[in-house]
Amino acid sequence: MLSKLLTLCTVFLVVCLHASAQEEFWRKPGQLKANLSLLGVNANYELRLLKYSTLNLEAGVEMGLSYSNSSYFGEDWEFAAYPVFSAEFRQYYGIARRAEKNKRIDNNAGNFFSLTGGYIGEPLTSTKYSTGSVFITPAWGMQRSWGRRFSFEGRFGLTFFPKEYADVVQPSIRINFGYIIL
Repeated sequence: MLSKLLTLCTVFLVVCLHASAQEEFWRKPGQLKANLSLLGVNANYELRLLKYSTLNLEAGVEMGLSYSNSSYFGEDWEFAAYPVFSAEFRQYYGIARRAEKNKRIDNNAGNFFSLTGGYIGEPLTSTKYSTGSVFITPAWGMQRSWGRRFSFEGRFGLTFFPKEYADVVQPSIRINFGYIIL
């Protein structure tokens, strides 16, 4: 499974780098944001690496809520709040086309492909015991500016949790509303 995952990530990065090879516009060199999502809060710093590539470093607290019902175990609600630390490589594309259509490209507004790796820590509070884990998420996303200081970000992909006994794959949907500090 690990070799398949590494192959998928390599192909993903090659496609990302090819996606914006012909564009000419400039990206913001660095951006610090505070974000509020549907299930958590975080802060991130997005640093430009290459013309259309950035590294997004993030730390925050995310929450999870689940409900299960079975004839054997009965009804059960579970809740957890846990720290999350991640590093995400982003490759933006379509910037020249957005600029030609007079759409906003400030504050790193645009579409991107990303590859995220991170760590979910031990729960700060939880109704069930859970251990920390690492994850890898290839995704497609978009970031938009609202005014000078506000942003919206949506990201959709698959998250891989390599485990000792069985690997876990689940969909990843992320919606953030951010305030741009720097």
